[in-house]
Parts: sequence; structure tokens; C-alpha cells
Amino acid sequence: MQNFTVESMNSFKSPLKYRVLALLAILASGGLYYYQGYVLTRNQFEGFFASYLLLFGLFYWLWLNRQNFSFNHFLVLAVAFRLILLFALPVLSNDFFRFIWDGELVTHGISPYAHKPDDLISFGGFLDEDHMRKLYHGMGELSQQSYTCYPPLNQLFFVIPAGLSDYIPTQVLIFKILMIAADLGIILVAKKIAQHLNLNVHQIWLFAMNPFIILEFSGNIHFEGVMIFFLLSAVYLLLKNQWLFSSVFFAFAVQIKLIPLIILPLFIKKLGLRKMIAYTAVSAIVILLIGKLFLNELFLANMLDSVDQYFGRFEFNAGIFYVIREIGFWITGYDTIQTVGPLLTRIILISILMLALFRKYRTDQDLLISCLFAFVIFYGLSTTVHPWYISMVLIFSIFTQYRFGVVWSFLVMLSYSAYTTPVFAENTYYLLAEYLMLALVLMYELKKHFRTDLLDFQFDKIWAKKNEPHG
Repeated sequence: MQNFTVESMNSFKSPLKYRVLALLAILASGGLYYYQGYVLTRNQFEGFFASYLLLFGLFYWLWLNRQNFSFNHFLVLAVAFRLILLFALPVLSNDFFRFIWDGELVTHGISPYAHKPDDLISFGGFLDEDHMRKLYHGMGELSQQSYTCYPPLNQLFFVIPAGLSDYIPTQVLIFKILMIAADLGIILVAKKIAQHLNLNVHQIWLFAMNPFIILEFSGNIHFEGVMIFFLLSAVYLLLKNQWLFSSVFFAFAVQIKLIPLIILPLFIKKLGLRKMIAYTAVSAIVILLIGKLFLNELFLANMLDSVDQYFGRFEFNAGIFYVIREIGFWITGYDTIQTVGPLLTRIILISILMLALFRKYRTDQDLLISCLFAFVIFYGLSTTVHPWYISMVLIFSIFTQYRFGVVWSFLVMLSYSAYTTPVFAENTYYLLAEYLMLALVLMYELKKHFRTDLLDFQFDKIWAKKNEPHG
């Protein structure tokens, strides 16, 4: 019986059987991507999460057996899975309606920062066009009542499909081609960073083959993919001591999404004070030059008001904030977001500044670890954590020894349960499951690397100076 077991195990590991299993896993993954993109609707959460669980399991099994795949094998699979979703309309997010709306405004000679969509209703004949009417109703009430929150360079990407077509499926197709191109750029730059850090290049597939990334970028058209390409390019050039070009790419990243600004202070240990000032100045100049395309003082205020609304007044899938909010309800009897939100923002800023000023910088990987924890702090204390935001945690985690970013990329999809019913309602049990499991993994990994990362600060040098013997 024992010999039979050993032989069976050896047979299971044989090249032929493994290839058959790998082929079945790949075909099943392709079928699940098709199911996610073309069959499911937004309110079918049980079907969505069950298929996502299978998809994630297959992805991780393939990655665990990465020694049997070349870089090009994974690259072909990554592109093929994205191409399956090429003609599918986004299922889990309606943001693309606002992207196209903003692009259409620009092609009509109207600044997307000048008016809320609701305000444009009063313009005679503006919504007489069937195309614009579909975009308006598709974007949802929150977007209809808000100024656009997307920076000028992002707006230029919105103009591309608006200028080429007025048919929504075609415009979505153009967006998806842009998303796939950005993902290919991320793969290229991530490979270069991995090689620079002497890491196994297969680490990058934890991001690029992850169904979370494929569904959110190529499926739901979130521009974090484009922003990550620019940000990773900036980081790579910084690691290569090409700070001038790095500062330009950093500015491009900020002009897609503002979020990269939170890690700018972390660059000081790599650059030194003088170059840090120059880096910040060049980035600021590029940001302002691109901003001149669309923004004036009023339009900038409108955009920032919208950003404040999403992060300071809107609540979704928050972790620590929800705990504080419940305590606030118990004490005061009302939602304390107006006071707690700004307080958490100050805590985030102080924490990131501490990372920048005091954490030791021995190797280039230390910079990426600091970036990882900066985003963990930011999203851990944020009032709004949409699933695709976690892509920032995931991308930096793949260059480190931490895997909680991969775990979060799975768990965060539980938040889509809020859209199961026509009335938006978050599920407390799913929220608890997401953050309790994440906390367990995070605490385990922090304990494992406690001395090398969490306490890797320069306080020891300060202490040594205070206690130097005096002659």
C-alpha cells in the first residue's frame, strides 16, 4: 500500500500529468474569465465570488508551480486572459461612463472641471443626444452630483475614445486596449526592478497574473493601471539614479491619480536633501504645466472638492475608520466622519513622515518596503477603500518578502457584496471576514519580520549619540 502511494505521487508529478493538469487549469481559468465578463451581472455576488475563488485558486496553483513555466509562458497567459475580456462591458463598476462623459465634454469644447453633470441638464438640448443621455444615466447618482476628480493627464486618455467613436462598446474597447498596453508596460518595468533587486522575475506574476488585477484593470477599466506604469517607471529610474527622468514620470503618475504624492517624502533617503528639493521642483513644474491644459484656480478647487467628497464624506469598505465610527456612534449618537476623517489624515501624514525620516535605508529594497507600508497605512486608515485601490499595496508587495498584499487582493472582493441589492448596503459579516483575516496574516508577517522591518529605524543612532562617552 505504501509503495502504491509513493508511485502514485511520483506519477502525479510526472511531466505528462503535470502538463495535463496545467492545461486544464489554464482552460478552466479562461472559462471563468468568460463567465465573469459576459455572463454575470453586478448583483450576482454569490456567483461572482464563487467563480473568483476558483479563479484565484487556479492562479495561485499555477504560480506555485512557476518553475515549470518560462517568463514568456506567463506573459502569453497574462495577455490571453486579458484578451478574453476585451469585448465585455465592465460589470463591477460604472466609472467608465464618467470617463467617457468627461472625454465627450472636452471634444465639445467644455471643460470637465467646470460643471457637475447634474448642472448640465439645464443646458438646452445638452441631453437630447442619445449617447450623452446613456452616459449620464449610466454613471450613477454620486457621479452625477460631483465635479470630476480626475487630473488633466487622465482626461487626455478619456479624450481618445471620445474622439474616435460615439458608440459606447467601441469606446470601452479602446479603453481596454489602453489598459492592456499599460499592463504590458508594468510587466516590463517590474521585471527590470526585480532584476535590479536580484529577485526572481516570477515574483511579478503575483501582480500581472492575479485575477484581481485582470478583472479590475482589463475588465472594469480602472486607470490605476496606467498610474502604476508611470509610478513604477519613476521608481525604477530612481533606483538607477536617474532622478531627473524619474521626477518627470512621477509627475505623470500624479497627473493620472493624486495618490502617488503620499510616497514622495520616502525618496529623500535615496536622493539626499539637495536632490530631493530638485526632484520635487521638477515634478511640480511638470504637474503644473500639464495642469495648465485644463485647470484654472476655480476648476482646481472643483476637482479637489470632488476628491474631498470621495475621501472625506463617502464611506466604503473602511477598516479602522469603521471601528472608530461605531465607537463615535455609541458616544455621540451620530456619524463622526467630519471630525474623525481629518484626524486620520493627520495620523497618516505623520506616520509616512516618520517612515521617510527615521526608517533605515540599507538597500534599494528598503525603499520599496517603505512604499508598501505607506500605502498600507493610508488605506488602513482611509474612509473609502474601493477594491482597485489595493493594487497599490499589491504592486509594491511583490518586491518584498510580504504576501499580505496578495491575500488582500483576494479578500477585498468581498466588498462587492454591497451591490447585491438595488439599495447600496455593506455586509457587516463580509467586512469582518475581510479585515480579520487580513489582520491575522499581517500580524503573522510583521511578527516574522519584526526586527528587520518594523523596528528598522534610526533611533539607535540617536540614542548612541546621546550616550557617547565624554573625555
